[in-house]
Amino acid sequence: MGIYTVNAQNSDPHGSVDSHITGMPSEKILMVLDITVNDSLQYQQYRAKVEPLIEKYGGIYLVRSGGMAFDPEPDRKVTPVEGNWNPNRFIILEWESIEQLQSFTTSEEYKTVAKLRENSASTKSIIVKKYH
Repeated sequence: MGIYTVNAQNSDPHGSVDSHITGMPSEKILMVLDITVNDSLQYQQYRAKVEPLIEKYGGIYLVRSGGMAFDPEPDRKVTPVEGNWNPNRFIILEWESIEQLQSFTTSEEYKTVAKLRENSASTKSIIVKKYH
C-alpha cells in the first residue's frame, strides 16, 4: 500500500485558509446581537472587559450601534426602518471560524466577564456564515 496525499485548492477568492495543513477554506462566522441594557453601569463594566477579550480571540467588530451614554460616539443610534424592531444595542462581530468563536465563548476569561452582561442586559443572538 502506498500513501496518497491530496492537495485541496481554495477556489474562493474571498475565502481564507482554515489551516496550512488541510488547505481547506474556512467560513467566516458573523455573530449578530440584539441587546437590551437594563443596568448601564454594570454593562459598561462588561463592555470594558469584553472588548480586549474579543480582540485577543480574533473577533472583529463590524457594527456597534445603540447610542448609549457611555459610547465614545453616542450618535451611533439604531435607525428603525420597517416593523417594530428597535434594538437598544445592535452588534455584529466577525470571526474567522466557528472554532475561533467557540474558543472565545468557552474560555474561562469570557465566562467570568459574561456574568456582567447576564446581570445587566438581556441578549438575543444568532450566528450565521458570512455570505461570499
